[in-house]
Amino acid sequence: MDTWRSAAPGEKLRGAIRVPGTDVEIPFTVARGPSDGPTVLVSGGVHGGEYPGIAAAVSVARRLDAAGLRGTVIVLHLTNPPAFWGKSQYWNPLDGKNLNRCFPGDPEGSASERMAAAVTEIAKSADYWIDMHGGDIHEALVPFATYADLGTAEVRETAHRMAAAYGIPRLLVSSGFAGGTFETGAQLGKPAILAEAGQMGQLDPDSERTHVEGVENVLRLVGVLPGDAVRHAEPVVYTDSIWSRAAAPGFWRCAVHAGDQVAEGDLVGTLTDVYGDLLQEVTAPQSGEVLFVATSYAIGADDPLFAVAVR
Repeated sequence: MDTWRSAAPGEKLRGAIRVPGTDVEIPFTVARGPSDGPTVLVSGGVHGGEYPGIAAAVSVARRLDAAGLRGTVIVLHLTNPPAFWGKSQYWNPLDGKNLNRCFPGDPEGSASERMAAAVTEIAKSADYWIDMHGGDIHEALVPFATYADLGTAEVRETAHRMAAAYGIPRLLVSSGFAGGTFETGAQLGKPAILAEAGQMGQLDPDSERTHVEGVENVLRLVGVLPGDAVRHAEPVVYTDSIWSRAAAPGFWRCAVHAGDQVAEGDLVGTLTDVYGDLLQEVTAPQSGEVLFVATSYAIGADDPLFAVAVR
């Protein structure tokens, strides 16, 4: 029996999920209440450099009291150990793939695809999925939550309520994010959200707290934790985000900050070669708020440079 399935009523267990065909072990905590109720999957560290979500996963797991739960909470503390220990932005060093583009995965595929398949099997047993992210090692962003505009009306409406309960003032309703956790959740018929807080490879207490309080409020919303969920003001809703990427490797000078308002055509930054000759003048593709910017001077071909959220 899978260890994460084996918690008895009123029991809290720790363990690690061994990803078949790899040496990867994903640490987890599972807490099962004495009475039946929903199962919630909480994942941190899908990207190894997004530290507040990882720290929050550990904090949430430690704070869980199985005796006070109705239902089950499964927390993946560190979903992408190779990227975390390798201090790798975006990519799993075992295969050079972005784990959050590999869901629902392939149990016979590369390391990231096998990891995604293992996590997806857990998601299939859950009723809800909360995935915690933030700005990666060279990425500044403003906090926002997102869910996929996919699945039944009930799935979408529940995901919206989960995202609003997280307490982040921005909400992006995505048309789909191929290979991502929250899109895969919606395709499985599970309300799923991805919450972004934290940036630039920093472990800051405010962002960790945002995630911990957000997760616990969602657990109250769905009835796993006792008490009423805190009602937050309705977030600003964005209906799309437009990403701009580097046309070639180069030196990146960004002229805006996360959270800035830009108008279509505004200069956002320049990409030059190693001699300073212009390779790409990057402008805003549409008016809106800058969700994130790349903060690294070194940029590879097709690396994301920034994203604009539009209403």
